[in-house]
Amino acid sequence: MGFQLGLDTGGTYTDAVLVDDNFIVLHSAKSLTTHRDLIQGLRGAVDQVLLNVEAQQIELVCLSTTLATNALVEGRGRQVALVLIGFTEQQLQRAGLRDALASDPMVIVAGGHSASGLPNQPLDVQGVRAFIEKIDAQVDAYAVSAVFAVRNPEHEVEVQKLIESLTAKPVTCGHHLSSSLDAPRRALTALLNARLIPMIGALLEAARLLLHERQIKAPLMVVKGDGSLISDSVANRYPVETILSGPAASVVGAQFLCGRENLLISDMGGTTTDVALIKDGKPSVNAEGATVGGYRTMVKAIDINTYGLGGDSAVVYDREQRHLRLGPQRVMPLSLLAHQYPECIDVLNAQLELPLSTTHSAQFVLVHSAPPTDLTFQQKELFALVSKGPVAVHTLFKDQTLERALDRLVQRGVVLRAGFTPTDACHVLGTQSTWDATAATLGAQLLLRYSRDNLGKHYASEEQLSQFVCQRASELTAVALIETVSAADGFSINTSQRELVERSMSVGNEPLFSLMPRLHIPVMGLGAPASSYYPRVAQLLGCELQSVEHAHVANALGAVVGSIRQEQLILITPAGGKRVSVLFPDGPCDFDDLEQGFVAANAKAVQLATAKAQLSGARDVVLEFDRVDKTVKQGDDEVFFESRVTVTAMGRPAIP
Repeated sequence: MGFQLGLDTGGTYTDAVLVDDNFIVLHSAKSLTTHRDLIQGLRGAVDQVLLNVEAQQIELVCLSTTLATNALVEGRGRQVALVLIGFTEQQLQRAGLRDALASDPMVIVAGGHSASGLPNQPLDVQGVRAFIEKIDAQVDAYAVSAVFAVRNPEHEVEVQKLIESLTAKPVTCGHHLSSSLDAPRRALTALLNARLIPMIGALLEAARLLLHERQIKAPLMVVKGDGSLISDSVANRYPVETILSGPAASVVGAQFLCGRENLLISDMGGTTTDVALIKDGKPSVNAEGATVGGYRTMVKAIDINTYGLGGDSAVVYDREQRHLRLGPQRVMPLSLLAHQYPECIDVLNAQLELPLSTTHSAQFVLVHSAPPTDLTFQQKELFALVSKGPVAVHTLFKDQTLERALDRLVQRGVVLRAGFTPTDACHVLGTQSTWDATAATLGAQLLLRYSRDNLGKHYASEEQLSQFVCQRASELTAVALIETVSAADGFSINTSQRELVERSMSVGNEPLFSLMPRLHIPVMGLGAPASSYYPRVAQLLGCELQSVEHAHVANALGAVVGSIRQEQLILITPAGGKRVSVLFPDGPCDFDDLEQGFVAANAKAVQLATAKAQLSGARDVVLEFDRVDKTVKQGDDEVFFESRVTVTAMGRPAIP
């Protein structure tokens, strides 16, 4: 009998599931994700499910992950350079491109094409060369995006070849990621892809090394944001395709487990809560592009709403609003920190002996990953301090010059903050007992003292504060579910309506007027923290809470039950008279009429979609065809405007 192995690497846990050829779950396991050395977390989960299984019996390995999603939500990623060809300054303000760039180097050079695929002006090769020679030592990867590159990619390809001839660093071209118009959003997607390459590359390398260690020779597949699979080599080049990979795998796995036609799935991890609606037996796919971390990309994905709320969300005191706030930043829970570094208990006790709590009480910083080579002097100095073990943040800020260095290291994913979280609140209340409850209790005591001393709410005990945190997490989750269902019904909740809903649900709040929301669809809560919050969520919303066996590893199961799906779109546009121009990926070509153009476009789309599916590891490829002709009315005549020819190639991964 052959077996298949499903894996999911999340921000907190790495999950593994072993299934037989009929997708019956035989074993499942969880292990802490080890960000500094990802193979340890993978090894811990895999070794638990492979007991009494021979390596040659493993026929397929499928991996999903939330690492890309978490990085975008938290604003993390390595430094990259962006080359824009034919752009204007005004375009930089669209799609959040300027904000997404942050401090990363960027250059705008002459070049680009028109909507018909003809060059606007010659490419400024010397300008690109000078930019690369100036900034190459600062960056880990490059992104290249040209105006109308989807109509003619020659300038992007030329810049890619130039960068590859001058450096050994990866290059992402916008036309490789999407065939849709909207140059700023395509550039944004290319930028995010380049930023994620080192992170996802490290995960894939760890997975390959583990399979080599265990002598498993099965293909390694990766879940995309739309729930389909690609080979590890494709994921290595286009890691942005893996944003919402973990949530998408959870949706696929949850649907497989429960078989409900209509279901609201809410997956709470350490960093995010991801909500998706299954209607009439299938989730919807957002063809316009997934939105993650406030950025609307061009990555097709299951229509998932991602919220910066999880078991590891930082609980901080907002001095302006004078109340406790959850997220969206993720930190390591104090209970986990003390479980791994027991000496932190003494530091917390010492902070309680001080007369006052400070802004940074009960906060630590520790190494999260290996440092890049381009750290500043202060960043190197700070990393050296942290590399010896967790350091209390309030001791670092005796030297105020280190604050910006710390923020930058956190942003780049080099170090991680630790602090009080909803997970710690659950440890205080005894609803979770995985790690060290003493550290959680000390953190709650420091936080309640800070709230009291800064004109905030007075909590009678650490238990009362923890009850508030857990209730607040449930309330925010309930609001997220309402927002998702409302959007599916065709309307959005504005800020005032959201505030009214929150006030209506808030425990201890007695408004003169309130509305009690009701969901008329069952909810399935996934993720390790779900059992602590979702019974209260179901109570607040008056809905059924669906529970099934193996829901705790729905993400890993969803990874292994998926299939490969690759799409190729080719546009046909007018070229004067009856002639048309087929916009092939390598440049436009004219034909005498629409039908001749369609035959050529369809043949090329079949060839490219099939090749992409096979490159992604598919066997027994099945094709789907779609043609949409658009016309415009001119008097009594219908004038051809555009034709969209789409071929989709599908198949299960090939098993040797």
